[in-house]
Amino acid sequence: MLVAHAQKVQLITKSSRKDDRHDAQTLARLARVDPELLGPVRHRSVQAQIHLTVIRARAELVSARTALVNAARGLVKSYGERLPKCGTQQVSRALAAELSSELRDVLEPLLREIESLNERIKEYDERMEKIAKEVYPQVSLLQQVKGWEHRSL
Repeated sequence: MLVAHAQKVQLITKSSRKDDRHDAQTLARLARVDPELLGPVRHRSVQAQIHLTVIRARAELVSARTALVNAARGLVKSYGERLPKCGTQQVSRALAAELSSELRDVLEPLLREIESLNERIKEYDERMEKIAKEVYPQVSLLQQVKGWEHRSL
């Protein structure tokens, strides 16, 4: 089966004659002459789709962690207090040590969730490292570039 990239088939996209039968004939003729004219879409393998899903799932956790850290900082700021500066991966319940006891009690569950997200993100990082070593050896070449850091995965 050949899947044409819709934006690459200008004979159809720019045609003033919009008709399914005509479009099908045009596609069939192009496929017969030279399938590359259709800008065929290359589907990822099931394995590649799973690997991409690992990356996307990790990105969702990072996004959720960022939102929770921002919420914690905002909640504390509204009381005229501040959480110490640090990266999101260093956020933990220990950061609340300098806060008033009432505020610390309120934020404790939120900070515990952030700690949990940090652990899950680390698990995804380890999984991605394993996949990269086993399936994508070219990643090791990228890791040799000066300034590359693990968290950039």
